[in-house]
Amino acid sequence: MVRPLSGIRVIDFTEYIAGPYCTMMLADMGADVVKVERPEGDAWRHTAPLAPYEGRGFLGVNRGKRSIAMDLERTQAREAAQRLAAQADVLVTNYRPGVAARLGLDYQTLGAANPALVYCENTAFGPAGPYRDRPGFDILSQAATGIILYENKVDRGVPTYIATMAVADLTTGMFMAFAIVNALFARMSSGKGQHIETSLFASGLAAQYRPLISVEEVDAPIREGFLRELDEARKQGLTYEEAAKLRAQYIAGRGRNNYYRVYETRDGLIAVACLNNRQRRALRDAVAVSDPTVEGLTYDWFSEEVRRTHREVTGPMEDAFRSADTDQWLQRLDAADVPCGVVNFPEEMFDNEHVRANNLMLNIQHEVLGTLLMPACPVRMSVSRPGTLAPPPALGAHGREILREFGFEEVVIKRLEEDGAVVTRAELLARRPGQGD
Repeated sequence: MVRPLSGIRVIDFTEYIAGPYCTMMLADMGADVVKVERPEGDAWRHTAPLAPYEGRGFLGVNRGKRSIAMDLERTQAREAAQRLAAQADVLVTNYRPGVAARLGLDYQTLGAANPALVYCENTAFGPAGPYRDRPGFDILSQAATGIILYENKVDRGVPTYIATMAVADLTTGMFMAFAIVNALFARMSSGKGQHIETSLFASGLAAQYRPLISVEEVDAPIREGFLRELDEARKQGLTYEEAAKLRAQYIAGRGRNNYYRVYETRDGLIAVACLNNRQRRALRDAVAVSDPTVEGLTYDWFSEEVRRTHREVTGPMEDAFRSADTDQWLQRLDAADVPCGVVNFPEEMFDNEHVRANNLMLNIQHEVLGTLLMPACPVRMSVSRPGTLAPPPALGAHGREILREFGFEEVVIKRLEEDGAVVTRAELLARRPGQGD
């Protein structure tokens, strides 16, 4: 069965999370992804290392690719990289502004030689504006866009970033893959590639589909009043907690929602997710509390009536859930058509019956580390087959193979290796006595 992007060549100059996650998605759909790494490899290879040049973070976002390690500071390596790009369908970068041009790997240069090239460039903050040249990672996008404040988690007086997932990185990777596939589709009729720009900052804004909606007639005066007072208070010096209290005087917080939260049962935890009043009434009746705010069609979690009622019924609802086991509550709530589910530890996912039934975990053999278990591609298609069992590549493992496929003669390949323009993990380890596998 042919995968959707079979025959598409992708040259990947990205590292860390956003770009590699994008190109792993493309690899899962059948694209031939050539990961071009620095001589020491993607920096993510060296974070939480399991072996030299093999890090946990790298393994999670580089499945299904081939690796070639090149020293792009050398002229012959840059020329070789340009030859790869000339035969590619897609090229992906995440350099800081100006770096790609310095290396001769910018869209203007490569697009002129290969007009059909789809070139996707991800930066931290985009191509313009006062943040343009700043370095950026997920936490900095969370900070700059305000996402970091939304979970109301404070440690030692300051907000903590969302650590459960790299929200800006992963959403950016998905946006990148989405844009690339759309550009490939457009190329089918036009024959021409195009330049795509994304940023962690833009994705951080786009992910806030609800917090950043403003009904200007209602919201603008409130927002402007808060910002005026905040500006004055900052001149006097204020702590984050003081600023948060000031904001609360203007912007109603969402508060606790008894119908969308986790409860403790007699033997574990259960989550409930009621997003309409029919479901809320069903949960209310199942736990036998009185809550008139869920009658009718509308529900306003910012209203004082809802907040007051929530405060009154929180304790009784928590007591009710503690009175029975998780399985008993699942049966009771399922019968009432209340959306709910058990809370699992991540470690339980490796042998979870539902995970197995849906083939959502891969068993992959890695040449250095042995067996890897990792989440599978989450998409199923009736005709095509997404997904791959190809492991994350060892550093430079496919250098010779890739260069041959792109038409490099053996004498040229040998010269690139001898000059240090192309390296492999094995060569690097040989230079580090006592640091083998």
